[in-house]
Amino acid sequence: MPEQEPIYDSSVADVRFQLEVLAFRWGLVVLYGLLVFTGVISVDMAWFAASEGLLVAFHIYYTWYTWHELTREPLPPAAAYTTPFVDAVAVTLALIAVGDPLYPIWTVYFFISVGVAFFYYPIARFFVLWLLVNYLAVGLGLQVRGIDVPVAQMSVGAIILLAGMYNLASYTGSERRLRGRISEAARTDPLTSLLNRRGLQEVLGKRVEEAVETKKGMAVFMLDVDRFKRYNDQYGHMAADGILEQLGEVLQGATREPDLVARYGGDEFVIIVPDVAPEDAVLLAERLCKQVARLGLCTVSIGVSVSAGQELSAEELLKQADSALLVAKQAGRNCVKRAAVQVQRAA
Repeated sequence: MPEQEPIYDSSVADVRFQLEVLAFRWGLVVLYGLLVFTGVISVDMAWFAASEGLLVAFHIYYTWYTWHELTREPLPPAAAYTTPFVDAVAVTLALIAVGDPLYPIWTVYFFISVGVAFFYYPIARFFVLWLLVNYLAVGLGLQVRGIDVPVAQMSVGAIILLAGMYNLASYTGSERRLRGRISEAARTDPLTSLLNRRGLQEVLGKRVEEAVETKKGMAVFMLDVDRFKRYNDQYGHMAADGILEQLGEVLQGATREPDLVARYGGDEFVIIVPDVAPEDAVLLAERLCKQVARLGLCTVSIGVSVSAGQELSAEELLKQADSALLVAKQAGRNCVKRAAVQVQRAA
C-alpha cells in the first residue's frame, strides 16, 4: 500500500503561530465591517452583505477546521482541499464589493491566504492557477459593477500578486526541503546510515497496520553481535564501530527489496520482513545467520517473531523477537530461535 502524501502539514508552524494567524484573519473581517459602517469604505449594501456574509461563514468553518487540526482529530481530505480555494473566493468577492483591487486590507488578506496555502498544502501549483483565475474575476466583477479600474492599477496588483506567490513558493519550498532533511537525519543512524530506533518505530507501526489490513504475515528479526562487548573491550570502540558499519552493509545487501533493516541500538539490529509465512521467516533468518558467519566478520544470534496475519502490535512483535533473541543467546549463540508464543499459535 503506497504511503499517501499528507494534505495538511501542521508541523510547519507551532500552535501559537496558527492561533495568531486565525485571530488576525478574524480581525480583518471585523475591520472590514467597521470601515463600511463608519463610511470609510463606500460599498453597496447588497455587495457588502454578500461579501461579509461569505467571509464570516468561511471563517466559522476555518476556525472549526483549525481547532480540529490543533487537536489532531481526523478530518476528511475534502475539508483540507477546500479551505484555501474557498478562502480565495471570499477575498475575491470582497475586493469586487470594495471596488479597489489594491485596497490595503484585502491586499494583506490575500497574502495571508497565499502564505497559508503555500505553507500547509502540497497543492500550491493548483492554488496559483486558482488565484490567477480569481484575480481575473476581480477585474470582470468590477467591470460588471460599472467601476472603471485603470489598466495600470490592475497591472500593479497582478505584479504584486505574482511576485508574492513566487517569493512564498521559493521560501516555503526551501523550508520544506530543509525540514525534510532534518526529519530524515532524525530517523537515520549516523554510523550505518540505516533507520534508527525512532525511524523503525514509525515504519513498523505502518507495516503492522498494512499486514492486518491485507491479512498477510509479517516477520520481525531482532539480532545482535555475539560477544560484542568482549570485542569492544579488546580492540576498542573504533574497531567495534567498523564491525557494526560492515554488518549494516551486509544485512542491507542480504535482504529483499520490501524488507527493511534498522539499527535498534548498540549492536542490535531489527529487520522487518513483510508478506512471509512463519516457516519461511525462520528459514530466511537461518540463511542470514549462516551468511554472516561465512563472511568471517562476526556471528549473530537472531530472534524471530511473526504476526501471521494476527492483530499484534508493533510493541508486541518487538518484545517477542527480543525474547526469542535471548533464547538464541542462551542456546549457544550463532543460531535462530522463534518466539515460543508464535509456535503455540501456529499449532
